[in-house]
Amino acid sequence: MSGGKETPRQKMIGMMYLVLTALLAMNVSKDILNAFVIINEGLQVTNENFMAKNEFTYAQFEKAKANDPAKVAEFYNKAFRAKGLSDEIYLHIEELKKYLIAVTAGNSSIEEVEDDSLFNLRNVDSKDNYDIPTLWLVGSDPHAPKEGEWSALELKSKIENFKSELLYLFNDEEEKNALALGLATEGDFGKEDGVPQTWVTANFYHLPLAAVVTNLTKMQADIRNAEADIIKALYRNISADDFKFDTLAAKVIPRSTYVIQGDSFVADVIVAAFSTTQPPRMRLASEFNDTNDLPIYDSFDNLDSSNITVVNGAARYAVAASSEGVKEWGGVIQIKGPDGTYRSYKIPRQSYTVAKPALVVSPTAMNVFYRGLENPVEVSVPGVPTDKLEISISNAGKSGSNGNFMVKPGKGQTCEVSVSAEINGKKQNFGKKEFRVKNVPDPKPYFGGATIGTDNIKFKDFLAAPGVIAKMENFEFDLRFEIVSYVVSATIKGKIVESECKGPYLSSDAKKIRAAMKSGQKIYLEKIKARGPDGTQRDLGTLSLKVI
Repeated sequence: MSGGKETPRQKMIGMMYLVLTALLAMNVSKDILNAFVIINEGLQVTNENFMAKNEFTYAQFEKAKANDPAKVAEFYNKAFRAKGLSDEIYLHIEELKKYLIAVTAGNSSIEEVEDDSLFNLRNVDSKDNYDIPTLWLVGSDPHAPKEGEWSALELKSKIENFKSELLYLFNDEEEKNALALGLATEGDFGKEDGVPQTWVTANFYHLPLAAVVTNLTKMQADIRNAEADIIKALYRNISADDFKFDTLAAKVIPRSTYVIQGDSFVADVIVAAFSTTQPPRMRLASEFNDTNDLPIYDSFDNLDSSNITVVNGAARYAVAASSEGVKEWGGVIQIKGPDGTYRSYKIPRQSYTVAKPALVVSPTAMNVFYRGLENPVEVSVPGVPTDKLEISISNAGKSGSNGNFMVKPGKGQTCEVSVSAEINGKKQNFGKKEFRVKNVPDPKPYFGGATIGTDNIKFKDFLAAPGVIAKMENFEFDLRFEIVSYVVSATIKGKIVESECKGPYLSSDAKKIRAAMKSGQKIYLEKIKARGPDGTQRDLGTLSLKVI
């Protein structure tokens, strides 16, 4: 069946139908046509099942309309319009099948058949007749099919109009496109002797009566299936029948349980599932049971109704947060049941906190900003989403969002961070915080693991060292300094020899000096210069090392 899930029985019938059609095309003995009777009767059972399921859906519409006519009326009327359209074309095809059986049996009209049982395909003697069904449905020329009453073209027009009328019941284009109604009358229907077939020729031309009647019964099944898809789609507009609920419970949805003084506490209270056409009623209680936190009351009407509104089917409690501290509330919500009476559900004791505005600004790695670096900073205000915060910083550039920023200070000695946000349509300032600005400290020069303050270097480390490197010690950032230049000098055979090195590695002359040295001699690495991430050069001093 097109446009819906098939039962194993339907799949079996469809497979048998395809096999029989193939055998028929191979000119198998006409006795095989009796098997079409089995397919046709199986499809008739499928049609009856579809009709029974559709009738159940229509009964659901009747119940829903009786309970909530304002909500259901529009979709109820559309569903029964779909029923009328489906019944009309279904009965037309039923009459067409009887007409074809009658004229193939030699009668001029349906009325001439005195025994209705003769319309049953099983009782038809001329199931193998090709000519008469083709003549009456298509005519003599398949390339120019006949028109008029009981013709295939008339049926095609009725099917196309049926589909168009069904889709017209929906206003949303996406919803229309999502409906797979089947009953395609245009497209690829294969080829016969190399000639493309049309819907008319594929279904009715030069086919025996048994196959034609079975094709028509299959179309009836497609019509009932399309009807089922349409009315289910309409019913989804009035009922969440994808979900099954066995319990109704009060639900409290606070916008926030942390409220800034001067703002308002807002909470939505609903009964799942709720309806916008059946609004709930809510009241506040002043006393609660200490053992289960449920409200204590003797009458719903005697409870407090202030600060409560109903918005889109949900009760809303909104009260100004005028003072600090923990605030408690709770009460009772009522929803109208299917019988029209209100049912009560207790809202357990709830609490929220009212606090003064508080600003939290914390550098990720330290409590100062370092000049020349991108300093990571997190900014937050309790109770306010970070994407709502507006951050401004003096004497610095910044990048980032949602409370996470990189701050690059300028030449000044301090940076001031200011934070504000728009809350309930009003801009609120949360204060300022000042940060000191420092230069990045100098790194230490290292040669073969030795640094300033080290007097000796092991001979093996001395020979293995490729040059000078700069290291940051006890610094929170992963920072790299680049060695720009330095001078290597030593006393070789009573003479002072020196070589300038560009970059971190020893020059070729410096390597010759190292190669000529012996244990107990001293080597000097002087005028060591390094470039930091801010582009400035630093003088890192001198290394004086004795080789041992």
